[in-house]
Amino acid sequence: MGKHWGMNNPSNLKWEAVGPLPVAEVRSSEEILSDAFNDSGVLGSFLDDAATKKESVLLVINDAHRFTRTREALAALAGFVKRRHRPSARFRALIAAGTHCFSEAQRREFEVATFHDCALDIQEVAWHEATIPTDLVDCAGVRMHRCVADSKFLLPIGSVEPHYFAGATGAHKTVTIGCMAHEDIERNHACALSPRSNIARLDGNPVHEGIVTILHALESTGKRILAINEIVRDHILIAAALGHPLDTLHALMSTVVDVYIQRVAQPVDLLHLKVPMPLGCNLYQADKALKNNHLAVRDGGGILLEAACPEGIGPDAFLTLLRRAGDYESAARVVEAEGYRLGDHKAVKLRYLTDPTKRGVNVALVSSCIALADARAAGMEIFTDNASALDWLVGNSTGPVSRGLVVEDAGCVSATAGPS
Repeated sequence: MGKHWGMNNPSNLKWEAVGPLPVAEVRSSEEILSDAFNDSGVLGSFLDDAATKKESVLLVINDAHRFTRTREALAALAGFVKRRHRPSARFRALIAAGTHCFSEAQRREFEVATFHDCALDIQEVAWHEATIPTDLVDCAGVRMHRCVADSKFLLPIGSVEPHYFAGATGAHKTVTIGCMAHEDIERNHACALSPRSNIARLDGNPVHEGIVTILHALESTGKRILAINEIVRDHILIAAALGHPLDTLHALMSTVVDVYIQRVAQPVDLLHLKVPMPLGCNLYQADKALKNNHLAVRDGGGILLEAACPEGIGPDAFLTLLRRAGDYESAARVVEAEGYRLGDHKAVKLRYLTDPTKRGVNVALVSSCIALADARAAGMEIFTDNASALDWLVGNSTGPVSRGLVVEDAGCVSATAGPS
């Protein structure tokens, strides 16, 4: 932990800082992935089986909102295929965008950065859109992208990070939630309102258990699913595992917790949450930093949320509920009366955080891309610089302000108070 700088500090305000823990020795991506691929004959058997049956392997790939080092994984996969000197499977690729939307220009940029000269025989690249009926078919009890439904060999490439209601991201989520219809994603995410849906919690988490059920249902249709899972810190690959999506998830979870979940002795008066891209792209995504770290600030304290938000607020439904419901009780009543819509869990939990009758935490958003009216609808004040935001938070805090905590990469890192 270290002292913060660059703000107008009250004389008695002492800052500490947490972030992803440093790794003593970081090997190259090539070494990490090569070791993961060569630990067993699983990958060779998988590719040989696909080639023998003249089936293409569907690469299921995260979009740019995740930290996954997909390019490195594809390069390592191409090297593995080349070294084997055997008939190799053909490949298709599906970008598992979930409910995220991208322009044609953004798609082209992503495809060039991911696939250009990757040395794999990729015959088709498709993008999942959760609301396009012609791309969706019944599969495993939900509606999924046709590429998933049509493929017998699936190779999702994911990255494992703490997730504030699904427990953790990873290839298990890429090949399910990332490829499902909007209504089915919504049905799963409604469980995020449960108190058992929490960061780094898998057992008993209804969101995670729902994903596992869909994954097993996919396998019950005769599909073979082999996953490449990574841990990425500061855009650097630090660990990888290959195998069943759930096996690789569990194999990496202890490292994920060590790297990304940090503890302080007791809640602080002020939190400064830094949210770099890609999660800083809009307020809907940057809100993950609030969900990851809210337990580290005391009731009546303040949070400085620093996120560029060049894409603005994000999905309309998020702000629509916040505009309709100015406090926690009214937000909860709307969801109960009208049913859950995707993103409602974020709005309800945000109201619980800021409602003076609940936790009463003040939130100052530092961004030049969010309108004042929109920020206030979300229960926040908007500022263009950290110093002004800090002055406002100190002035509006309930009780004295003496301890502050800076969280680097707060969209992934979770600071929480109490013993480990």
